[in-house]
Amino acid sequence: MNTSVKPVIALGLICVLAAGLAGCEKNVINEKTGVPTTDTVVNEGLADDTNVSSAVMAALQREEQLKPFNFHIETRKGDVTLVGEVNTPEQRMLAEQITLATAGAHTVQNKISVKNN
Repeated sequence: MNTSVKPVIALGLICVLAAGLAGCEKNVINEKTGVPTTDTVVNEGLADDTNVSSAVMAALQREEQLKPFNFHIETRKGDVTLVGEVNTPEQRMLAEQITLATAGAHTVQNKISVKNN
């Protein structure tokens, strides 16, 4: 093989590998916090996990039955974990249903507990 062809082939392979990696998950540094955030592709488009968590929190706070409660929400690749405490099993289920209906949320791990009255 001609020695001048080797660098061209190597460059071509690097381009192919780079194109393949471009479709993978990527870390982006949040300018406000300096912490890497993970972007993930969902059906509706590009949804940042932080934005999904914020959207879930906003949706939960819009529901009158859930306004009095504080929830901790974590999202990783569209998988949402809910933590908190509510008064009834119905409120617990409502929080899960609202979360599943939020754009970018793929699954819900419901760790909300019901108060023992």
